[in-house]
Amino acid sequence: MAFTLTSILDGTINQVHNRVDEMLEKVADSAIDGARGNSGAILAQFFQGFCDGSNEVGKHTPETFSIAIKVGADYAREALAEPTEGTILTVITDFSNELINLLKNKKIDFVRLLELGIQKAEESLQNTPNLLPILKKSGVVDSGAQGFVDLLNGIFYFINSGSIKDLKIQNFFLDESEKNSSEIHSNELKYNFCTECLINGDDIDRKKVREELMAFGDSLVIAGSKSKAKIHIHTNEPAKVFNYCSKYGIVSDQKTDDMSQQQASAGGQSLQKIAILTDSGADLPPESDSLNIHVVPVRYHFGNIGYIDKVSQSPQEFFQELKVNPIHPKTSQPTPGDFRRQYNYLSSHYKSVISIHLSKKLSGTLQSAHTASKRVPESRTTLIDSMTASVAQGLIVMYAAKLAKNRLSHDEITEKVHKIIPKTKVYLAIYDLTYPVRGGRLPKSVKVIADLLRIRPILTAKNGVIEKAGQLFGTKNLESKFARFIRKRLEVSKRYIIQIGHCNNHKGAELLKISIDDFKNIEKIYNIEMGCALGVHAGPGSISIGIQEIPND
Repeated sequence: MAFTLTSILDGTINQVHNRVDEMLEKVADSAIDGARGNSGAILAQFFQGFCDGSNEVGKHTPETFSIAIKVGADYAREALAEPTEGTILTVITDFSNELINLLKNKKIDFVRLLELGIQKAEESLQNTPNLLPILKKSGVVDSGAQGFVDLLNGIFYFINSGSIKDLKIQNFFLDESEKNSSEIHSNELKYNFCTECLINGDDIDRKKVREELMAFGDSLVIAGSKSKAKIHIHTNEPAKVFNYCSKYGIVSDQKTDDMSQQQASAGGQSLQKIAILTDSGADLPPESDSLNIHVVPVRYHFGNIGYIDKVSQSPQEFFQELKVNPIHPKTSQPTPGDFRRQYNYLSSHYKSVISIHLSKKLSGTLQSAHTASKRVPESRTTLIDSMTASVAQGLIVMYAAKLAKNRLSHDEITEKVHKIIPKTKVYLAIYDLTYPVRGGRLPKSVKVIADLLRIRPILTAKNGVIEKAGQLFGTKNLESKFARFIRKRLEVSKRYIIQIGHCNNHKGAELLKISIDDFKNIEKIYNIEMGCALGVHAGPGSISIGIQEIPND
């Protein structure tokens, strides 16, 4: 809910309208765009109804205001596939009904109307445990309902004693009520991913969308209008949800959160005091799931169709589309809003955050993280440039996560990560130069010459910049040739952890693994699929390898 209100603030802070209906249109639009979570989506639909109920109203009277609030309450209830009493929905309804009842007193003014309406909302809030057994068992009221009552009280306080001239804009942040909400439901997960997206279309049938999306999960909320709809659902298949929604218009603002990981953090199941955050430019093996690494996804677009890296499509699906789609995709770094949402959440459950990201010379991701961190002053966050990408970045992030799991201090982890970065190398063998040419990373003339001479380049990251490290001659047995190149860079006096990443080339990656696996000082080799961050430029068939020297201490 806090994020939804922040979106309204960001979308209206420089807006001045003399008419209520014009201002509420902007409020509703901003709320739909920025709605986060179940309560946030319900609140956004409430504002949409409040807006529609205020159509052609230049200045509200107590009567027109109460009627518009009633429309908002009805919209909020209609947004849910399965309305649950004892939540924010109940409080909104009770508040609305009370305003309508109060209209019987024709002489009532705005101040008294709100005062009595809020009293009813407070009573409704205190009654939520009697309507929802899990709240009663936990001894708390519904957090979303509490947030709505707090919003009403804030509005009432401002009407009584506020001054626009003296108004100071502050950032919203997660508080204890969010923690309580997570703890309440920690043992009830049927679906792992809190999934959201925005549909922009010409004639969105929200009722039909609701009926069909119910098969994908629960906690379904659909807010918006015929031209714009915000989807919120808990599901195990986010990609299928996004794909389905694309039938109704252009899908954007996709988001998916791993609720199992969030609830482990919120419920104290993790004893870590320090959170490790990265972006999906870091390619991580399945084994990293036990390290509690938080990831902000990179996004990419094939034309006007947007995707979340490793969520909207699997790596196999991404590279298959890269191969057949005539439109070459464009990647985009996570927005500051993506990072701010993560920093707000993590700062409410951890003492500090260490945020490790794609090289700033390769992507604007680190800058987005920096912008977001400045807007979360309550969080102690250290930003680190990995100076690399893909499998090498993944090794650095896993190294940091292991230190955090071993309960080293924030400063100790930061110091050790800075030391491990220059000891972590990445090499990329490109199978087909078509893709770096299509992406504008390589002149077409270079491809013509390389193909003629049957040369395949090997790239590396040096000082955060991708540059040539060598080349392979001949187009056959590339994996064996690449293995010989790598073995020459391994020293018998040192120990290594290696991670191989492939672009839809399982066989080639396995051949490379076999070719270097007998090097006696390799303690661990991971073999994984690469994501889009580096894969979009490498193309199908390419193979990368991250090599990390194990410190002696």
